Amino acid sequence: MEIIAHRGYWLESQEKNSFKAFERAISNGFGIETDLRDYHGKIVISHDLPTEKNKTLDEFLKLVSKNKKVTLALNIKCDGLQDLLQRNEYLGEHKHFYFDMSIPDCLTFNQKNMCYFSRVSDVEPTALLYKDAAGIWLDNFSSNKLNLAELNKVLEEGKKVALVSPELHGYEYTTYWEQLKNHIRDSQSSENILLCTDFPMLAKEFFNV
Repeated sequence: MEIIAHRGYWLESQEKNSFKAFERAISNGFGIETDLRDYHGKIVISHDLPTEKNKTLDEFLKLVSKNKKVTLALNIKCDGLQDLLQRNEYLGEHKHFYFDMSIPDCLTFNQKNMCYFSRVSDVEPTALLYKDAAGIWLDNFSSNKLNLAELNKVLEEGKKVALVSPELHGYEYTTYWEQLKNHIRDSQSSENILLCTDFPMLAKEFFNV
């Protein structure tokens, strides 16, 4: 299983999506989830509306090039970024996937053969554009319950599953982690599981990865 640090490995809230958090994640061998938007013709790292202060995707990729074995989960926050992403000279050097884009925008990622994850959650029970997706982003907005049925189904079909740890939505996470640990112990497909968490170091110790 690979651990994905949600907006980097931050220790204080103001470090989210900061280069300090990204560097800390990479140095500890964690993947990174971060947010992409466009600003004045360039792709920048930003969860909310960007400003001139936001770092560019190029700067981010140069920073994380210290460990190209980890996965980058790229949260698409606005439509129409495909051409800029395909023209990026550094992105192809990294394992990465796109997710959370709108359905019309996801169609374009699909048509351009860009690696994307579809989404399943308690409010989105069916993964759209699933056939060509590299995996699913498995979320739960209303509880800390692990959807084992969906997890097993997708793994059996040879796709990857990125699990959203419950603390991202304000829920207790240890019960979920216990369920997942038991599943991994009995599974032959743990290499296709990614866990996106605000507590990557705790997860590393808990799952012994």
